[in-house]
Amino acid sequence: MYMRPNAPRSIGGVLDDGLKLWLQSLSKTWPLALIAQLLYAIPLVMLRVQIKDVPVALGSNALAAANAANTQLFLALFKSPVLILAYLLTILIVVVCYTAIVTRIQGVSTNSAPSVQTSLTSGLRLLPRVLLQLLVFFLCAMVIAVALGILAAIVGGIATAGMGGAKSSVMPILTFALVFIFVFFLLGRIFLSYFALVIDDAGAVASIRLSWTLTRGGWWRCSAILLVLVIIGIVFTLVIAVADGLIAVSLGATSVAATVLAQLLGVVSSTFLGSLYPAVLIAIFHDLKLRKQGVDLIGRVNALAPQ
Repeated sequence: MYMRPNAPRSIGGVLDDGLKLWLQSLSKTWPLALIAQLLYAIPLVMLRVQIKDVPVALGSNALAAANAANTQLFLALFKSPVLILAYLLTILIVVVCYTAIVTRIQGVSTNSAPSVQTSLTSGLRLLPRVLLQLLVFFLCAMVIAVALGILAAIVGGIATAGMGGAKSSVMPILTFALVFIFVFFLLGRIFLSYFALVIDDAGAVASIRLSWTLTRGGWWRCSAILLVLVIIGIVFTLVIAVADGLIAVSLGATSVAATVLAQLLGVVSSTFLGSLYPAVLIAIFHDLKLRKQGVDLIGRVNALAPQ
């Protein structure tokens, strides 16, 4: 039985706790992850089979093959309004399944895992809020992009004027670096918004504020944990890529069998890894809440202490 920590833990402790939560919840989440991956993979396989002259995105020239395949897939997709609607509906169902996975993992962390039906019902209930949160993120990203573009143009104009009209290659690089740091900082403050929405049943905007509050003072800790998680994900991705390459070499990159087996391999791997990232992020969420509650408690004790 999984035992959730009742006190803040170190970076390694949080990561270890997230991995334990993943293993404990795997038996309860893999059916939902399998459904989500199949729903996502089946339309792609059907489209890919129809486009037999496009190589599977595997082999030594994987990047070029992937770009060509994706271009052909999107062209085929947008030729039919029915396919567009079906694909959008599939994405919505996948979002519902993912929310249900997070709900079940959260249930395992509290030793009260809800049923699959209850989890899916919760995912369907939270879907409008999730979509609203995505819309808020999109609008904010557009505003930030416009503001940064204007700022970059102003700074570039000032720098060019200061150099007597000569263009400098340093300014674009410096501007890109500053924008990257700014975006990376923002992502580090709001990356728990979705989990706040699901776990605390918060609103679309309130969950963003909660993530911003929880990550205050813990940005570097969260970044370190996420970096390790990304490295783990890269290792798994490389293993799958090698397996995909072997399939392509054995069956031929343009064969239908290679396409089906590659997608099947992706489905199986994603089924078992689909709960890894949310489990670790939920562990981070709980750890930050413990830390925040501890700070609030100290503040209350200090306020009640005689002066």
